[in-house]
Amino acid sequence: MLFNSWGYLLFLMLLVPMHWALPHRCRIWLLAAGSLLFYSLWRWEFCLLMVFSAVVDFIAAQRIAATTEPSPRKRWLVASLVINLGLLVFFKYTYFIYDQVRFIGTAMDTDFPDLGLKIILPLGISFYTFQTISYTIDVYRKTQKPVEAFPSFLVYVTFWPQLIAGPILRAGEVLPQLLRERRFQLEDLNKGLLLVLAGLAKKVLLADNIAPLVDSAFASEPGTLTALDAWVATFLFGFQIYFDFSGYSDIAIGSARMMGISFPANFNWPYLATSPRDFWRCWHISLSAWIRDYLYLPLTGKKFHTKTDGGISVAAEKSGGKFLGALFMTWLIMGLWHGAGWTFAVWGLYHACAIMLFRLSKPLSKFCDNHPFL
Repeated sequence: MLFNSWGYLLFLMLLVPMHWALPHRCRIWLLAAGSLLFYSLWRWEFCLLMVFSAVVDFIAAQRIAATTEPSPRKRWLVASLVINLGLLVFFKYTYFIYDQVRFIGTAMDTDFPDLGLKIILPLGISFYTFQTISYTIDVYRKTQKPVEAFPSFLVYVTFWPQLIAGPILRAGEVLPQLLRERRFQLEDLNKGLLLVLAGLAKKVLLADNIAPLVDSAFASEPGTLTALDAWVATFLFGFQIYFDFSGYSDIAIGSARMMGISFPANFNWPYLATSPRDFWRCWHISLSAWIRDYLYLPLTGKKFHTKTDGGISVAAEKSGGKFLGALFMTWLIMGLWHGAGWTFAVWGLYHACAIMLFRLSKPLSKFCDNHPFL
């Protein structure tokens, strides 16, 4: 079900009043049922995959917290990572990996048959996989206590506003809100509704109207475009993806806010950024903060953060070999997370190069910090 559809608006109009009409102890069941219904309207069988992922991390976190022995804790953590990342790799990267194997085989005069599998990529698997992984890691780090009731954890994983396109939520920021008794506040309803309307305006009025212009330019023969046409199309594409993704984030945050649940901001005027560091402080904040705390900072040996704020920009700014290696590894994975293709990998490495040059250029870094509006 798309956010910019009448079906979703009807779904929201039914679920929000039902949520507030029910007593607190029943709301978690409504949210769980509503979330699974929302996802099953796409393909019901993939609900089982999502629930399986939630069960794995729920059990793993319980076992990790039940002992202080390092070996069992690590085994359960590794089991969680292997199962969740294994599912993600299978559904998202099997074709990509097999194509590379076939390419190498062809270069060595070895023929490989077609894969013979039809793999459908489950919607939102990149988002809910990262979300469940972060919960298990937080329990392992002892920054998060395990949830006692599985329905509450299931809602954290499957909550429909953020299920398809984020934000990527931290357990410590959302679970306490789900567990405590929430009282209806007109302010929450008004702010949530305004965010939903703003998100719809970004998506329907802006992104969807820019898309045909971009598609037409990109479908044209290169020789028919002037330099100005190419530049305009490129900039329009940048605004299209911003309004599209930012609009979806606003609708997600607004939908949750209407039920008294606050999500962290995911975009903060990124195109007004003055540097690569500042850009990733403002663009897809929940993803860049996740990459920072669960990949980049562990690779550098620096202390992780526990909140979704600041994005990757607040990470260690040193430029030694270990830090640069972690930077490029992080951004390579960041690129491949967005899509299974070398173009996405190159996109990630491009950003790594931009950030590296910015770090190495002290005068440029200082200038941008001292002139934030230039």
